[in-house]
Amino acid sequence: MKKFFVLFLALLIVGGIAMAQDNPDEILAKNERDAVFYFWNEVNPSNGLVRDRTTWDSPSSIAAVGFGLTSLCIGADHGWIPKQDVYNRILTTLEYFKDLPNEHGFYYHFLNLWTGQRASGSEVSPIDTTLFIAGALFAGQYFPGTEVQKLADELYERIDWQWMTNNTAYLDMAWYPESGFSKSYWTGYSEAALMYILAIGSPTYPISPQDWGYWIVTWSQNGSGNLKHWASSDESMFTYLYSQAYIDFKDLNFKYVGNLWDNSKRAIEYDMQFANDNSQYKTFKEGFWGLSACDGPNGYQAYGSITGGIDGTVAPYAMIGALPFTPNRSKAAVLKMWELKNELYGRYGFVDAFNLDQNWRDFDYIGIDVGIEVLMTENYYTGMVWKYFMQIPYVQKAIDLIGPEVIKSSEEQSQIERSQSLQSTSYTVVENFSSPYGNYGLGVWTGGTSSPSDVNANIVSDEKFGHAWKINFNVQKSGAYNGTWMDLANTNLNQTFDASGYSSLVFYAKGSSQDMNFKIELKSPNNGVEYYYVNLGNEWTKVVIPFDKMSVYSWTKPVDFSKLIQMTFVFENNVDNVKEGTIYIANIGFSK
Repeated sequence: MKKFFVLFLALLIVGGIAMAQDNPDEILAKNERDAVFYFWNEVNPSNGLVRDRTTWDSPSSIAAVGFGLTSLCIGADHGWIPKQDVYNRILTTLEYFKDLPNEHGFYYHFLNLWTGQRASGSEVSPIDTTLFIAGALFAGQYFPGTEVQKLADELYERIDWQWMTNNTAYLDMAWYPESGFSKSYWTGYSEAALMYILAIGSPTYPISPQDWGYWIVTWSQNGSGNLKHWASSDESMFTYLYSQAYIDFKDLNFKYVGNLWDNSKRAIEYDMQFANDNSQYKTFKEGFWGLSACDGPNGYQAYGSITGGIDGTVAPYAMIGALPFTPNRSKAAVLKMWELKNELYGRYGFVDAFNLDQNWRDFDYIGIDVGIEVLMTENYYTGMVWKYFMQIPYVQKAIDLIGPEVIKSSEEQSQIERSQSLQSTSYTVVENFSSPYGNYGLGVWTGGTSSPSDVNANIVSDEKFGHAWKINFNVQKSGAYNGTWMDLANTNLNQTFDASGYSSLVFYAKGSSQDMNFKIELKSPNNGVEYYYVNLGNEWTKVVIPFDKMSVYSWTKPVDFSKLIQMTFVFENNVDNVKEGTIYIANIGFSK
């Protein structure tokens, strides 16, 4: 999906495009790019502090700084902002935080944008420090082996999580220099899962893994039937999104509370049902939902799917942030908002909040709300934030200490299904490369700045599969892209491959190094092209690509799966983390 975003950006730069009314992917691509620039523009570039909101006198929110560090890495990854410029900005930020006043490694919630001093009598905040340090650790993982990673680790290691417990089993909500600890604690379900995980994984001042258990026994449930879920006190939707923006909970099944990914999905669907049941409000009647903390006609409020306190105000960031959980409903909401783009879309994307009942919309953008849109949009299309953050050793350590049962991903959420046995799933193999020539025509192609010597493919012997397709690629040159193709039809196209009875493309693959990316394209005679990005390492992996998870280029038609003519493997300079290497492909087929 990254290629789609990059090509979309190119079209914008060339001269603008008419946004397709019925293409939510294009709208979301534009919204994400525009939102990233909040964190480039609404900032003091001399220290990296990010405005809490777009008002001239706004203080900086350290949580917005954290979302910004992650968002800028996403912007660099897409080529929206030069990677070196992003690195320099992040380095400036972390160097500034190293010398910033703090209490046992924790920072004040709000800071003066220019002096870095405590603003508005704000508290020393463990949750906002968590969101800052999560962004710092992510940036360190994105720029490994650099001063950025070194500083991020140092800032994390000096946080004294034990001190913040105030000698209890829970993390305190705040500390004030005037009065000390608030003696209100992070109990009950909330956005605090990320905080407890980072506190448990600390290499210097960790809290006990048992504190996770003490925390979850304070949770309570709401809803009934299929919508019963562990619920935050106000059911404000951000509480179900923040931790999930960084921690990939899909495969983790925790004792007593189950799968937190599924829990967030049920909570979001409960929010949708609540809006539908309260159609006396015009905003809800028009199909909008997304009750979350945001500005409202009467000021900032923690809107949520509870009785009382609602007035028809919804937050676009909640509808967009839910994208990984409820993609169809989120995209439908985006299309509805786009119909009102003259009122609901501005410099940094969709407005922070609106209320059709009172003919009101917010004129401010709020950093943390913009940030969750960027992270969750990126997670839905590429999984980038989850991929980097889940590789952080401290995070892995904490999850191991908590000890959840690792469960198999559902087909809907899984991008790559790993398998140790060829017999684990039966499927129809259309090419096992047992012949030096293959059952179908095979070849290579080049594009952009690639030359013929940059890609080649051969059938080779392999111990596990007998034979495999060995593909060498080189896309180091800027603008380079190349690949290999495999025909699924004869020359006259009167014998195409009918995959209409199948639901997934399946093959085995491994790379010459870790974190290798390539794209799969399927083509049909009707000018239909659909694609999917795959990320793999250097061990044989079974790749399962559901047809319904493939994406259609905006300039082509959907594929006619009853008449497939070609499959293409694509390598791209502006997408691939590894720009030169080898991948091996075996047993290409289709699964029902």
